[in-house]
Amino acid sequence: MTKTTFRIGELEVTRIEEIGVVPVPPEAFLADPPLESFERARHLMAPEWFDPVTGDVLMSLHSWMVRTPHHIVLIDTCGGNHKERPDTPWLHQLDTPWLDRLVGCGIAPEQVDYVMCTHLHADHVGWNTRLIDGRWVPTFPNARYLFSPKEYEHWRAAAESTEAWGQQGVFEDSVLPCMEAGLVSFVDDGHVVDDSLQVESAIGHTVANTIIRASSSGSTGLFLGDCIHTPIQTLYPDINTRACELPGEARATRRRLLSDAAEHGHLIIPAHFPAPHFGRVTARGDAFAFHPGL
Repeated sequence: MTKTTFRIGELEVTRIEEIGVVPVPPEAFLADPPLESFERARHLMAPEWFDPVTGDVLMSLHSWMVRTPHHIVLIDTCGGNHKERPDTPWLHQLDTPWLDRLVGCGIAPEQVDYVMCTHLHADHVGWNTRLIDGRWVPTFPNARYLFSPKEYEHWRAAAESTEAWGQQGVFEDSVLPCMEAGLVSFVDDGHVVDDSLQVESAIGHTVANTIIRASSSGSTGLFLGDCIHTPIQTLYPDINTRACELPGEARATRRRLLSDAAEHGHLIIPAHFPAPHFGRVTARGDAFAFHPGL
């Protein structure tokens, strides 16, 4: 694994990898993509983001650690180890060195000040907790876990039903223990950490999905979470994933964020792009072109 670190003004950003490449069949992942979409995108996607042999979309699973001048902040916490995820095989009973990789960057779990979850899907909250002596306990005992109150209530209610496909057990093992430990702070659109990391509403993928807008010394990066999963969604911004809970809102949010990034030259930093994991976009007709890297 290659360490990925870059700067947004005074902010140092480091990628903490859980799984380097996750191959996903597009028919099981994308919701009704146009028939011509992969043929048009094939030469742009392969080999980093599309396997021309299997036809799989290639993704990554990682967190972003941000060192501000005053705090250590984690954005999304991947799938986590030893978690029961039978409906999501690539997250089921993982045993990865994610936490060792964080420590290898010079950060002990006790040093993390904030955990900012863009939303509460299984692959964004897993390392919120770890299994110790048969109990799920917060991985970052001195951190404030920042959740949207509406997102929290949505998944609290869903935890009592049997309809939350892929989310069974997630609230109980990765969210509730943080609340019970008194570590959760509910934050809304506009909340800012260290005058540089702003929570911004971006509904669609979930009912209260957010992004994190990082701004420092005239530079801006958009931690987009799952507003966009793969570069094919820059060429076809109306393509959703099957996990997008509010399809119309997800499309509108994606277009708004990509337009903002294209107009102002912001770096886009999604949660699942394989190497180089981030880049910029420019407008191309009614769509966008993705340019990987800084």
